[in-house]
Amino acid sequence: MKPGETFFGNSNIVNRVSFLRNDEDFIRSTLTHDSTTIIIFSKGEAFLTSDASSLSTLTLGTCSPLKEIFAHHATILNKPESRAKLTKYNLVFLGLFNDSKFTYSKKDQIYQGTPYYAIDFTSTVPDFIDASTLNPISMTEIFQIGNDEASLYSHAKMYIDWHNKFNFCPNCRAFLYPVDGGTKFRCGNPDKDVVCNVRDARVNNVCFPRTDPVVIVILTNATRDKICLVRTKRRVHNKYIMYSNVAGFMEPSETIESACTREIWEETGIRCDEVKIILSQPWPYPANLMIGCIGVVDFNNQDEVINLNHDDELMDAQWFDTTDVIKAIDNYTSGFFMAFKDDIYLPGNTAVAFQLLSYVCNEYKRAI
Repeated sequence: MKPGETFFGNSNIVNRVSFLRNDEDFIRSTLTHDSTTIIIFSKGEAFLTSDASSLSTLTLGTCSPLKEIFAHHATILNKPESRAKLTKYNLVFLGLFNDSKFTYSKKDQIYQGTPYYAIDFTSTVPDFIDASTLNPISMTEIFQIGNDEASLYSHAKMYIDWHNKFNFCPNCRAFLYPVDGGTKFRCGNPDKDVVCNVRDARVNNVCFPRTDPVVIVILTNATRDKICLVRTKRRVHNKYIMYSNVAGFMEPSETIESACTREIWEETGIRCDEVKIILSQPWPYPANLMIGCIGVVDFNNQDEVINLNHDDELMDAQWFDTTDVIKAIDNYTSGFFMAFKDDIYLPGNTAVAFQLLSYVCNEYKRAI
């Protein structure tokens, strides 16, 4: 990965051209172009190729039955008939891959690139797709492919999960149907006497995908020679003793900084008033945005004292020497887990926690 880049976090794989999603002519033209490339999902999960090297995709120009499905979808675009209960699939426009296979002009502007979609068949994969070429993705395998492919997978999966979970209007409980290339939902209540904010309001007339923000914060001191790591009560894969950073979901009306200080105190009893945002990472399990921060604790014999008696979430929290973490990073080659000391493991480089550990370690090395 590039410096500062997080796994799942390369958002430049496709140009999302979000301003074109509500242009029906544009979406219809992508639905009928031979170069259009589709990531195949079934029951909410994608597939790898048979050699597990990349995502399984098809192009409309090489799959006539799929081309017929897309051509039909163009006729029911932005209509209630396009919902998955009737079509037996969910369809989402992802963006344009940077090439010149497809061209669209609007207001003297030219947009080029291969259109990318994700399609999720809500039951089984259709017979016209050779199942022997599909390898269901496991959580282990997704971390073994390149970050470009993983980021595209994350992009698609978050939308597909949203399609599968949100089928009814939160205001009037009527059905929802996809609009804007499947990136929004609209209420389909046909009863005009029912007042529905999702259908009738001038501004809030659609449902947007859900993203759940999570703060994850590495705790250190002013000289960066100490790092606080915590252990939850569960073992990763039922065998690894894993220590990592304090993390938790943001709550309504919280700033990122206040969410960090709250989670730190609730979980560890440590008081931290200095928080800075470092980097972020999409996490498609199911739809999180990890906001990586650093928290600097004043070692005054009070603020740094660990107290696990507030929230019962953690099994342990300890201050470790930064030099021990540096040794672990120096000896680390690859993998989801990084050996630390004794039987303890730390997150590998596919997790934002690893980048936060590296950040503090690099600051410490620059200071000495």
